[in-house]
Amino acid sequence: AHPLIRHRRVPAPPLPPDMCGGNRAEGEGSAPASESVVVLFYCYENLGAERAAELAAAQRSLGAELALSGRVLVAPEGINGTVQGTAAAVSAYEAAVDAFLGVGCGGPAVDWKRSGAGAQAAFPDFTVKEVVELVGFGLHGRARAGGAPMRPLDVRAETGTHLPPKDFHKLLSETPAADLRLLDVRNTFEYEVGHFEGASDPGMTHTAQWARFVDSNLEDLRGKRVMMYCTGGIRCEKASAYLHRRLEETAPNPSAEELGMQGTLETGVFQLQGGIHRYLEAFPEGGLFRGANFVFDKRAQMKPDEAGAAGTEEAPAVVGRCSECSNPWDRHHGGRVCCVCRALVLVCDTCDASSRHWEYHCAEHAELRAVYFHFLDLFSIAELEAQLGGLQHFLAKEVGPKRKNRRNTLRKKLDQIDAELLRRHAEVSGEGASCGLGDASGGASDGADGGSEPLAADAALPLRRCRACEKPYTECPGACWGFWRTPGGESGTEPLGPIACGELQEASPSALPLS
Repeated sequence: AHPLIRHRRVPAPPLPPDMCGGNRAEGEGSAPASESVVVLFYCYENLGAERAAELAAAQRSLGAELALSGRVLVAPEGINGTVQGTAAAVSAYEAAVDAFLGVGCGGPAVDWKRSGAGAQAAFPDFTVKEVVELVGFGLHGRARAGGAPMRPLDVRAETGTHLPPKDFHKLLSETPAADLRLLDVRNTFEYEVGHFEGASDPGMTHTAQWARFVDSNLEDLRGKRVMMYCTGGIRCEKASAYLHRRLEETAPNPSAEELGMQGTLETGVFQLQGGIHRYLEAFPEGGLFRGANFVFDKRAQMKPDEAGAAGTEEAPAVVGRCSECSNPWDRHHGGRVCCVCRALVLVCDTCDASSRHWEYHCAEHAELRAVYFHFLDLFSIAELEAQLGGLQHFLAKEVGPKRKNRRNTLRKKLDQIDAELLRRHAEVSGEGASCGLGDASGGASDGADGGSEPLAADAALPLRRCRACEKPYTECPGACWGFWRTPGGESGTEPLGPIACGELQEASPSALPLS
């Protein structure tokens, strides 16, 4: 018996002879051995620390035995993953996980979401990580106002009402705009390439910012029909539970009629069961969803017509816009990330090719686009001094305890600019060779007076480097970012462009699973 099965003392399912690339498996979901499927799943289950450790160890064994690739997160509260393999190998994997969780024997059901991936390797390897939370909402150990610790969320009891795709579609279509709050519980870079009509973007670069969004918008959400969605459903589980909890905690004298069956406040919080993934299966032409569904693997995105819309004549509309020129653009690239936080930024090929410094800013840091840059040696003394003044201006506006992280980020950059200016002025004074555009480090040229001189026709161009790893762009053109990374931790030679279909989980770009 496999270790996963042994724990539950359930006989291991027979493994098909083609589970590691043999003959084609028969039946629904089968695929040629040269092709593969990707399965996205999650399950909230109170495993506890000891059982979670056993599950993580067994996952690693499964990955090796079945020749799988993917990302799996295991926590005391459950499991979340996206796994790729042959159809037979994935079926064996599903059976083993179901057996461990006791599916069919009183245990929780797992919603397995499959999509085809062809011969494309969506992941560089198979990684299992043991974490505190399946999705990092930052609620573990969080204190409420007054210093009292926050009671842990009971996802099963406090989550919103789950609506299957067709019910979600119907309710969304019938709800007047004045009574509706439609929330996208994903990161902004996911929202930018595709979302439901009328959805609000909470402005997150990571899910730990969800609590901040909810606490700042409680009164706007109170009394409304709140509908939310994410990629595959897992983010909505805790997101809706937290919203439910906060609406209950802050309710002004709720009446008995307003209380639910178990004493929780009925707030009208609904979530899309199975997320965008299941919705596009039910509405292959897109339904009320516009654009592409971002996924955290090398496929990068799934578009409605590529999710099963056979016979669709019109290609889905591009809802994304280049952050530099605002022209339609929906393809992310690992080399085009925010120079502040390294979140993906939509930048079209034309703008990237004509950029002087190749440094971009996400929506959250867009106001810093003229003053905050990572590679300071690309700028002249005069430009650095202007950046210094601009950053000091923004720092003066960042007040209050909730802006501490932003203040620290700005102060760190100010210190870096000060150090760079000291070095530059010393060199201008004759203590070293000039370090302008065309020097060995790829810096920006300065005139003797510290001004910004135009480049001569034969001047060397600055050396472009990867923002994530800082290697020369010829060695790593953004191929080290998150799911573009190759086995062994080395970056590839070229980041893969988005491929049709697929979906994943969420987490940080490098930890990755989500749904």
